[in-house]
Amino acid sequence: MWLILSVLLAIYFLRQLVNNVLPHFFLVPPQRWQDKFLKVISHQLSIYVPGSTLKRSSLRRRLILASSQPSFHTNFINNKLKLTPEDKSDSHEFMAETRKRDVDDPQRKLLFGFFHPYANNGGGGERVLWQAVKATLSANKRNICVIYTTNLDSEPLQIINKVKNKFQIDQLDSSRIVFIYLRKFGYLIDASYWKHFTILGQFLGTFLLSIEACFEVSPDVWVDTMGLPSSYLIAGKVLKIPIVAYVHYPILQTDMFNKLKYKSIVRDIVKIRSIGDFSSYVKLIYWSALYYIYIYLGSLVDITLTNGTWTYRHLSQIWIMNKGLGNILEILYPPCGTEFLTNSSTLLESKRENKLLYLAQFRPEKRHSLILKEYRRFLSKNYPNITTPNDFGGGSGGGLPTIVFAGSCRTKDDTATLESLRSQVDQLKLNEFVEFEIDISYARVVQLLSSCKFGLNAMWNEHFGIGVVEYMARGCIPIVHASAGPYLDIVTSSDDADEQRGFFFKSIDDPDFDPSIQDEIEIENGELIFDIQGSHKLFPTLEHLLTEMFITKRDLLTSDAKLSAIAKRGQKILDDKFSNKTFEKEWIKYLEIVDSLEKKYRNEKRDKLERVY
Repeated sequence: MWLILSVLLAIYFLRQLVNNVLPHFFLVPPQRWQDKFLKVISHQLSIYVPGSTLKRSSLRRRLILASSQPSFHTNFINNKLKLTPEDKSDSHEFMAETRKRDVDDPQRKLLFGFFHPYANNGGGGERVLWQAVKATLSANKRNICVIYTTNLDSEPLQIINKVKNKFQIDQLDSSRIVFIYLRKFGYLIDASYWKHFTILGQFLGTFLLSIEACFEVSPDVWVDTMGLPSSYLIAGKVLKIPIVAYVHYPILQTDMFNKLKYKSIVRDIVKIRSIGDFSSYVKLIYWSALYYIYIYLGSLVDITLTNGTWTYRHLSQIWIMNKGLGNILEILYPPCGTEFLTNSSTLLESKRENKLLYLAQFRPEKRHSLILKEYRRFLSKNYPNITTPNDFGGGSGGGLPTIVFAGSCRTKDDTATLESLRSQVDQLKLNEFVEFEIDISYARVVQLLSSCKFGLNAMWNEHFGIGVVEYMARGCIPIVHASAGPYLDIVTSSDDADEQRGFFFKSIDDPDFDPSIQDEIEIENGELIFDIQGSHKLFPTLEHLLTEMFITKRDLLTSDAKLSAIAKRGQKILDDKFSNKTFEKEWIKYLEIVDSLEKKYRNEKRDKLERVY
């Protein structure tokens, strides 16, 4: 009896904490908060806002919304609050702005909180972040973007400049970008910190980091562009604000249960016979719990945007509650900056080298090793005595194709992968056929894209594949693995030769390779059968594809006229699907929905006091 009462009381207090105490704490400023601002204004010196330690989220929020220069209120230097000199000198206008809090006030500003701890990392996820920030700022002059980041060593303007140089995203109104640096829990979202129970640990770390973010300043809209779902709890349940999530890949998938010994918590409990069985059963409980938590967290998201068909299909199967709740789940291709790469003069009418360029980080999942093994088979089968590309006679086909691996090493693991590849090149006697371009400049990347005839991608189920888009944008013919983004969204499969935009291959090393459906004759001929959404389809191995392209069917597949037509078709689709301007246009459409949701949630989910703050 006492246990039941204790549980009920705990639930009651937790409910009160979430629905009343925490919203009031994060959103409502302390009593006589305007007097605190007036005290700073009237003081001859530039002083900090008094009593702003515990309730700085709500006070910083008021400062940002009223300020003529919101970016001033970053916490890069420290967490103390001040007024800008301009706001002090024009105190009448500043104080008037603090009173614009009515839900329907057309001049009311909105804070879009972009939760992206690695905002300065310079990868594809960061490209999405900053293009979304630019679109949000350009959509309405009353929009302000708050960037929650753990990149503590990078000053705000350094980050802005890197965005311009790395992604060619300029004309950002930096005065409306507020950087909030998260100093306490950033290490908890790093997978390397958790030796065991990694995903559970990252869930916990993300939750704590999101609390820290809201303790610094609470936004009006929560935007997750990095895939950190446990941050949705505080945004949806405490702040009661709209949530937008751009998902690059689902962190949990139904496929992971295929690797477990047991599949049903209810039926398989009777099968436990040993400590090993018990351990396997506990694993099932652990992964099932995480999976259902992930489903629930997804149900809190109002607008979910996925980077492609593969992620969309998987997320539709996982976040099964969203459709019933009326939440949006759609595809929005990432911005790929194709405007800056596409140039008709870079197509195959220009002179290109017969090289296979692989533009990718040196990580095991990129499967550089597979390319080396298949290329070695290609040489051994067709030119068993060849030792250098110069031994090949060449002719109209442009000579024997060689390989260029171009990529970066961000971590010690990446460096180890690179060294392993160099060793493999030695073992396979491919030193004369393989080049490495390490940590090269963007200008050099563009140069390679413009000079190499073909672009490789060997990753299995790459969620999108921005490198493949870059190949096509610069006129490089894609030779890619037939899975996920490259297969479903970018190069795309077509039986019509007039629609061909590249070449596909598969491998017996693919996790979804099924020996039971193979035909021995086809395998001997270098072709594999795969189940593609319920139907069997034939794909060549990379070795077989290279043989056809450069030896047995050279005139049919890789004549200059054929490749030029493929390149033109590839470039034709880029502007409509993968350009920055297309992303920006679509993002702004979703912001219109967000704007109405923000007003609706304020009126319907908050009490009277929290509604005006």
